[in-house]
Amino acid sequence: MTGKIPNPLPEHAMLVDDDGHPLGMMNIDRVQSDSIEMAYEMAMHCGDEDALDALSAKWLDRVGVDAFGYVAAGALRMMTHNILDPVLMTVDRLAPQLKFRDKLADAFEDTQEMQR
Repeated sequence: MTGKIPNPLPEHAMLVDDDGHPLGMMNIDRVQSDSIEMAYEMAMHCGDEDALDALSAKWLDRVGVDAFGYVAAGALRMMTHNILDPVLMTVDRLAPQLKFRDKLADAFEDTQEMQR
C-alpha cells in the first residue's frame, strides 16, 4: 500500500455558470478548513442568537459573497455529521425514552406540511 489517496481532489476547482463560462477559482482545501472552523464556531455559540448573527456576518465578510454558500454548505455537512450526530447518539443512549430522532422527523414533516 502506497498511502496515496485514490482520485484525490485537485487543489483548486474552477467555478462555472450554467453555460460553462468561468466564474472564478476556488481553493478546495481552504473551503474545507473554513467549513470546519465555521461549523465548530457556530456550534459553540448555538444558544446565543446575537452571536450567531455576528458569526454569520463575520464569515460572510471573511470569505466573501462568492464563497460563502460553499463554506456554509460545508459547515452544515460538517456540523450535522461531526457534531449533531454524536450528540444524538449520546441522547439516544442516555435517554432513549425521549425519542429525540422521532421528534426531529416530526418537525421535518411539519415543515413539509407548511410548504404544501
